[in-house]
Amino acid sequence: MIADSLRLAKFFCALAVKEKFLPRLHVRPLVAELFLTDNCNLKCISCACWRTRTLKELDTDEWKAVIDQIAELGIVKANFTGGEPLLRSDAPELIRYARDSGIHSLHLNSNAILLDQRRRTRVLDAGIRSFNISVDGADSETHEAIRGVPGSFDKTIRNLQELIALRKEYDIAIRMNFTVMRSNIANLPAIAELAQSLDVKLYLNLATDHTFLFRDQQVTGEAQIDQPEVDAALKALEVLLRRRRDGLPRYAELAYLRRHFTSLVQTDLPCAESQLKLMIHSTGGVGGCWGHDPHHNVRTTSLREIVDGEDYKDEHTRLFRKDCVGCGSNYALNLRWRGSSYMDDLCWRFGLKRLGR
Repeated sequence: MIADSLRLAKFFCALAVKEKFLPRLHVRPLVAELFLTDNCNLKCISCACWRTRTLKELDTDEWKAVIDQIAELGIVKANFTGGEPLLRSDAPELIRYARDSGIHSLHLNSNAILLDQRRRTRVLDAGIRSFNISVDGADSETHEAIRGVPGSFDKTIRNLQELIALRKEYDIAIRMNFTVMRSNIANLPAIAELAQSLDVKLYLNLATDHTFLFRDQQVTGEAQIDQPEVDAALKALEVLLRRRRDGLPRYAELAYLRRHFTSLVQTDLPCAESQLKLMIHSTGGVGGCWGHDPHHNVRTTSLREIVDGEDYKDEHTRLFRKDCVGCGSNYALNLRWRGSSYMDDLCWRFGLKRLGR
C-alpha cells in the first residue's frame, strides 16, 4: 500500500529528527508485535518459553479487542508470534479479524511444525502474506540438538518447501530465521547454502539471554561464543558471499553480528525497533521492548492511554538511545535507515572491508 509506505518513510524521517534535534519527540509505533502465546511445542536450548507453561493468556475476545485498538491507533502491520502461535486454534480467526479490521500487512512467525496443509490454507486464506520460519541447523543433527525434538528438522523443512511452492500463487514473502549461538556457529555457511538452495531469504537472530522468553542459564551459555569461532564462521561465509549474495544478509549486518558477542548494546546505533513496534504480550502486558518488560496491561488500560502516556514516552526515549540492557533483536532494521551501513556494504564489495579476521 502506497499510503503505508509513505507513513513508514515519515516514521524514519521523524527518527532522524529525534536523533539529531528533538530527543523527546514522540514517534508513534506502526507495527504491533502480538505474542498470541508464550508456550511452544519445541524445546530449544536457546529459549526459555517452553520451560514453564504460561497460563491466563488473553482469550479470543480479548485479542479481538486488542486488534480493534491497534487498528484504531493506525497500526499498519501485525506480526503474529509466540512461543508458537499456531498452538492456538483461534490463530487463523484472529488473523482474519485483523485483516477485516483494515490492517493491510499480516505476518506469521512459526517453527512450521504445525504448518501442515490444513493450517497453511487457513492462515493464507485469513490474510498472512509473509512468514518467518525458524531453522537452527542445515542438517537434522544440528537442528534437532538445538530444537530438542527428534524428527523436527524433516517436518519443518517439508512444510517450508510446501509453503515455498505456494509463493507465487499467494504472493507471499518467506524468510528463514537462524539463531546464531555457540552450538551452531560453525553451521553458518551451511545454513546460508540451504537458504539459497530453497530460494528464501536468510535472517540471523543473535542469541542473548536478555530478551524476554530467553532468560535462562542454558541460554546464557549459548550466547557466549569465543571470537575466533565467530571469525572462522564469518570467514567461511564470506567466501560464499563473494560468489553469490542473493538472499543472504548484508555485510553491515554480518559486521554487527561479529561485534554482538563482545559488545551487546552497540550504543552507536539507535534502536529504531523499539520505536516502530508496539509489544503486546500473551497475558496483556504492553510496552517495553525485547529486552525490557512491560509496565502496563491492556486488561486495565487502553492502548491509546498507554502509548500517549508520559512513562511510555520516557521509556522509549531511553530505549531509542540504547539506554537499555541490549538484545539481539532486529538489528537489521536499526541498520536499514543508516546511510553509513550502505557505504560499508559498498566498501566490502570493492574489497576494502572484510568479515573474517
